[in-house]
Amino acid sequence: MGANDREFDVKENKRAKRREQRSRRAANAPVDWSAFDWLAAVALTKALVTCGGCLRIGTTRDGGAWALGVYKGDDYATEYVRPNEDFTASLLEIAGAWEITDQYVLELEHLTQDAKRKGS
Repeated sequence: MGANDREFDVKENKRAKRREQRSRRAANAPVDWSAFDWLAAVALTKALVTCGGCLRIGTTRDGGAWALGVYKGDDYATEYVRPNEDFTASLLEIAGAWEITDQYVLELEHLTQDAKRKGS
């Protein structure tokens, strides 16, 4: 097994862990696009673009979650975020799982902190 295979396995294990965590959560309501955090999505998109990737935004077939297609290099996966989850925190988890680190991830972290301050 080469270094690239081990790196792929680590990334796949992180994604599998997120999928397992999501499967244990129940969706409470269909997505509401007016509640979508566009600033956070733009920050993640900027971070992906700077490392040669992109982000596709949509919903699941049943409309119960946002489906975020993450493309980075030759890798691709769809990450799901339900309406009852903290959207910006979920995007930070996605950035971590995809090893995306730059100034725009810091922008995401600031958005998360601002949301926590407003919520308390």
